[in-house]
Amino acid sequence: KAVFDNYFTQTQNALKALSNERSSSMTKSPAMHNIMMVSFLENFGLPVFEESAMWNPLCAGTNISILDFFGNLEVGCTIIDCQAQLRIVMYLYHGLVINGIMREDEIPLLQFLYKGFKNCKALWHGSLPCRGELVKKFWICFGMGLKESREMSERARLLAQGGPVSSGGVFAEGLKHCRGRKMTPIEPSEISTAFRRICDRDFSDVVDKYHTPEQRKNSTHLEQYVVAVHANDTLDHLDEEVQLHSINFISTAHILEQFVCSIGRVLKWDSLLETFKQKNNLDMRQGFAIIFAQHLLGALDFAQDPLNYQFRNAPMLTRQAPNLLFGVCGFLDTYFTRVSPTSVLWFQGMESGSDSKVELIGSGANR
Repeated sequence: KAVFDNYFTQTQNALKALSNERSSSMTKSPAMHNIMMVSFLENFGLPVFEESAMWNPLCAGTNISILDFFGNLEVGCTIIDCQAQLRIVMYLYHGLVINGIMREDEIPLLQFLYKGFKNCKALWHGSLPCRGELVKKFWICFGMGLKESREMSERARLLAQGGPVSSGGVFAEGLKHCRGRKMTPIEPSEISTAFRRICDRDFSDVVDKYHTPEQRKNSTHLEQYVVAVHANDTLDHLDEEVQLHSINFISTAHILEQFVCSIGRVLKWDSLLETFKQKNNLDMRQGFAIIFAQHLLGALDFAQDPLNYQFRNAPMLTRQAPNLLFGVCGFLDTYFTRVSPTSVLWFQGMESGSDSKVELIGSGANR
């Protein structure tokens, strides 16, 4: 029950902190209404349920599973990227990793997310992008057409090679194609095979690892054999995905959103983005995405030495320093290493021999 309560404590703390972020419009996102679909589960933590059989060992696992699969994964997937904050951070992190600027395991929270969302079609549009594909794939996954995404990528390549910014300003190229975009939502079945097994009842690709060829031959027609194979495969995937399941998606959505808002302030882009919003009647995040993709991702995609690349062709973006990526990389490391595990991990899955156990972060007590 303490694990269950911890999820809602983290969520409420995140929502309170989010209300203080004035440069974010996340609270106005339609996806935030989905939190109401999860909030009714919090009632199971009321004393009246604690005094009943609701939290005895036979029922507690079911309650935790409902919160995990329905609340955290299904609803959480609609919120964790509702402002494109997940894909912005993941593309930045991936760009730094493939350029050898950061190691994949350097920041634990980002490593968990990076590993957990590697197979997400909505985020990557297939395999992870290589150098030369970052900008194009980012815009495709941002809802832009293939032709337009290629045009934006080519424009970013020219900028990274010292070409001039459009006479219409840093937002001009993106504004041509940004209206009417339709982003593909993140499906929990893309990131969690266990979710696909349990919630979608999809066992089309199960693998039997535990029966001999002879046992398979003699048992494939038996219902008990099918149930055993399905159960074993599902449990194996749950063990593999335990880190992803332990992340509170709603709390993480706030942390990612706070980072994107903060990086705009650190680089002194806030006044530029505010002007973009007023002039074009578009959300500031759209303006941020244009700058982010065409300049930061563009350098990671096409510059010979991205970390030391000098953004001399865009003085309006370099009020803090001409070496943007060096500052962004430093802030990314500082920001996420300061994120406390107690604010994002609602339980800690641990291996204990052949059995797994769940612990509340920081408690040291089995639940």
